[in-house]
Amino acid sequence: MRTIAAAGIAVILLAPLPGSGQPQGREHVALSAKLSQDGVQRGGVMRGALIVTVGSGWHINSASPADDNLIATAASFSPPSGLAVAQVRYPGGSEKKCTFSDAPLSVYEGTVIIRFSITASAGTAAGDYPLPVDVSYQACNNDICLAPASLRVVIPVRVLSEGAVPVPVNDELFNRSSEK
Repeated sequence: MRTIAAAGIAVILLAPLPGSGQPQGREHVALSAKLSQDGVQRGGVMRGALIVTVGSGWHINSASPADDNLIATAASFSPPSGLAVAQVRYPGGSEKKCTFSDAPLSVYEGTVIIRFSITASAGTAAGDYPLPVDVSYQACNNDICLAPASLRVVIPVRVLSEGAVPVPVNDELFNRSSEK
C-alpha cells in the first residue's frame, strides 16, 4: 500500500502580521486542499479542490462580486515546471444584504469548494512536486469589511513512475454527484 501526502494535504496558513494591530480576516477564513487521486501519471490529469471555510457570521465576496469595487475571491496557482493547472471553477455566490450596501452582495458563506485540474506533462520526471496556491479574499460581517487578505496552501503533487496506476482518494469530493 502506497502512502503519500496527497491523501492528507499539508496546509500552510499565513498568520496576521505581528504588531499590525489590525484584524486581517485570517482568523475568520481557513484554507485546505484535496486531490482526487494519490498521484498523476506523466501526460495525465487529476482533479483538485480548494476548500475555503468561512467562519459563522462572516462572508467573503464571491469570485464575481456584485460591485466592481469589491474584492473578488481568487485563487492564484504557481505550478512548478512540468505541471499545469487549468479548468479553475468557482461556485456561484449567494445574495446577501448587508447594512453597508444598498444592493445585495454576491458572497460565499460556510464551506466553499473551488475545483481545478492538474496536468503533468509527458516529460515530467517521477517525484513529488510542491504546488503553491494563494487564495485572496476580503472577510466581512453584516456591518464591516476587514482589509483584504490571503491564505496559502502548498499541495504536494506526486508524479507517478512509469507503469504506476493512480489510486482514487477523497471520493466524497470527487465522485460525479458531488461536483457542481
